Amino acid sequence: MADVGIVMPVYKQDLNYLELALNSVLKQDYQNFYFVIVSDGAPPEVNNKITELTAGDNRVHFIIKEKNEGVSKALNTGFDFLMKFVEVEYLTWVSSDNIYFQNFIEKLREALVNGPEEIGLVYSSFRHIDHDGKHILNEDLLAFRKFQEKPKESLLDLCYIGTSFMYKKIYASKTDGYFMEPVEDYEYWLRLTDHCDIKYVPTELMDYRVASPHSISAQLQSSVYQHRRWRYTFNLAKQQTRNRRNIPFEVTIVFPVQQLSEITVSQYEHVLNQSYSNYKFLVIDLSPRAKVSQTLKQISDPRVAFFHLPNKSMADAIKLGIELADTPYTLLFKELCLPVALDSLALLVDVHHQLLKEFQHNEIASTFFIDSFPNITSPKSFKTNAGFIGFSRAYNQSNIILNQLYNTNSLKKLNNRSN
Repeated sequence: MADVGIVMPVYKQDLNYLELALNSVLKQDYQNFYFVIVSDGAPPEVNNKITELTAGDNRVHFIIKEKNEGVSKALNTGFDFLMKFVEVEYLTWVSSDNIYFQNFIEKLREALVNGPEEIGLVYSSFRHIDHDGKHILNEDLLAFRKFQEKPKESLLDLCYIGTSFMYKKIYASKTDGYFMEPVEDYEYWLRLTDHCDIKYVPTELMDYRVASPHSISAQLQSSVYQHRRWRYTFNLAKQQTRNRRNIPFEVTIVFPVQQLSEITVSQYEHVLNQSYSNYKFLVIDLSPRAKVSQTLKQISDPRVAFFHLPNKSMADAIKLGIELADTPYTLLFKELCLPVALDSLALLVDVHHQLLKEFQHNEIASTFFIDSFPNITSPKSFKTNAGFIGFSRAYNQSNIILNQLYNTNSLKKLNNRSN
């Protein structure tokens, strides 16, 4: 009895890659599966190759869509077909340019069958290959395995599940289909895990072809616009999930700007690119005609709000930002605030969390990167990949200092003293 359902969406694809991908699925050790291939407006030569390679295989169902409508609709077409089969209990989808090891289905299915009922999604590690199938980025597979082994809660900041996965039909039936391109898989995992837990299988079960010519990842690297589109949907997926789960913002970032410059734009994007995402971002535009807001609004993000204070001072902007802050922590952001590392903000927050285990909450005023404040002595320093982080105690700080992550209550008390 076929209890596994597999979908492969196909559009334009290198025929050699397609053949390798198809054969790697068809020749699996575990053979009890339905394989739905959805041609999403693919050219004739692609459809012909699929027909040639799958002819006579009763497990294969080939659906041809005349018009290309995107990977989400192709996936939904395939899974809608599979959901009709009562015997199908486990689902996955595969790409037409990757190579799946012979035990791919067997190992992932085994993890679901033998795991607790609440485990609804399992995923494994994978190897990276280039255009020619040569292994790359695999000098330390153990480190990559460790990176992927994270609790479900971490999925809100990092998409570590990757391209090797399987999930239970019973939980998929509680989750609407795939929608939010180009992060349709990540956004789906977030909605799926509203209903179930996850489990990691710490072994490589496939070869992932990095940035092959027709892949979505290659398209995202092709232009600034595509990257910004990806980032917006990535952060929107996270924010929608936090809203569903009633998870409040943890950090308020206050960014007062008097004059627009290239540095302003690059620093704004540097914040948006940070791996830590549970923040609201308040841009306080001090320019006379709101030119800062007009420009930055073109770089959309669901967490950003703009406030126009024409011809007001920096002090006025900071005061407004502090008044609006309603999260546990507040970062008074000025250009060149964070090091280049994309986990800089996460590290500042993590150090705050560590300090709360040693001191009372109201004892810690702020954390900061020591290199930015050589004249400030920290009682203790924390070594990180982005530089050493120090902290100030509340009773030692008398002035508000930009580019530090504050305990918001301490910051509001400092602000009241200065008024």
